[in-house]
Amino acid sequence: MKSFKVFWAFSFIVYHAFFVKVDGAKRLVPALYVFGDSSVDAGNNNNLITHAKANVPPNGIDFNNRATGRFTNGKTFADLIAIKLGLPLQPPYLGISKSERYQEINGINYASGACGILNDSRDGECLSLDKQIEYFTSTVVNDLPKHKHFKSKDKLKHHLSKSIYLISVGSNDYFLNYLKPEIRTYKNMNPEEFADYLLDQLSSKIKTIYNLGARKFVVGTVNQIGCSPNLYCNETINQMVKPCSDKLLMKVQEMEKKFSGSMFVSANGFNFFNKIKNDPKKYGFINISKSCIQQGIPCTNRKDYYFWDFGHITEAALKIYANECFSGSKMCFPDVKKLAHTHL
Repeated sequence: MKSFKVFWAFSFIVYHAFFVKVDGAKRLVPALYVFGDSSVDAGNNNNLITHAKANVPPNGIDFNNRATGRFTNGKTFADLIAIKLGLPLQPPYLGISKSERYQEINGINYASGACGILNDSRDGECLSLDKQIEYFTSTVVNDLPKHKHFKSKDKLKHHLSKSIYLISVGSNDYFLNYLKPEIRTYKNMNPEEFADYLLDQLSSKIKTIYNLGARKFVVGTVNQIGCSPNLYCNETINQMVKPCSDKLLMKVQEMEKKFSGSMFVSANGFNFFNKIKNDPKKYGFINISKSCIQQGIPCTNRKDYYFWDFGHITEAALKIYANECFSGSKMCFPDVKKLAHTHL
C-alpha cells in the first residue's frame, strides 16, 4: 500500500509539474471532463482489482517513459484534445486524494478500461459509466463548491456550462457483451435494435451530466473492433457494430434538440480507421494490421504503426484523429474548436 501511495504521489507531480503550462496555448474553455473506457483512461484502473491495467511498461514509453495507466505508448485522445484546448492533462479521479479533489478546476478524468455504457459490459472491476457519473456528481456537489473561485453558484454554473465533456465509450458493450457467445442477455436483439438500445442508454446517462450543468459534449462510441491485430479485419463483426456508429450523429442531434442550450460533437472513430485503411502511407503508416508490441517488446518505429497492442492504437494515430476532430474534418461533426468557441 505504501508503494501504491508513492506511485500516485509521483503521478500527481508528473501532471502538475509537466503539464500545467501547455505549449503556451490559449485556454479555450475552463475545463475538460472525461468519461469512458480504456480509449481515454488516464489511470483510474490502477486503483481497481482488474487485469485491465496499463501501469506497466512498455505502456507510456513515449509519455516521459512512465506507465501512468494509459493504454497506449503516449498520450490518449483526451490528452491531445486537452492540449489543443490550452488545458493541462486531466488527472484520474481515483488518483486524487479526497482532500485535494476540490483543487482540480481544470477537469478530471473518470474513464475506466474494460467498462461500457451498460452496467453489465465489463471485465473484472471497473468504473461503469453510471459510477463515473456518480463521481462527477460528487465533484459538482461536494468538491468544486469548496474552491475559492466558485463561492457563488453563478460562477460554478458558468464554469460547468463553458467546460467540455468528452465521452468515449461503447466498444466494450460489443466486445465484452453483445458479441460474446456465452452472454445471452441481448441476443434477442438484432444489430440495429441493439444499437438503438445502446444509444438510448447513453442518452439517458448524458442527460444526468446535462442536468448537473454540462452543455458542451463530444461523444464517440464504437470503433471498428472487427479490425485488430488478433482479428485482422473481420467484416462480419464490423457490420454488427456499424449501426451504432451510423446512428450516433442522429442521436446527438436529437439530444441537442431535447437538451435546451446544449451543443454536441459526434466523433466517428469507425470512419477514422476506414480513412487510414484506404491510404495508410498518406498518413505515415507502414503497418496497420500488426501490433507494435510483440512478445512484450515495443517496436522502435512506433510512428509507423497504427496499433499499439491487441486493440488500442498508438499516439501517432491518436494525434491524427485529434487533429482532424479539433478542426476541419468530418471525423468530428461539428469540430471541437467550433464547440469551444460557441457561446450558448
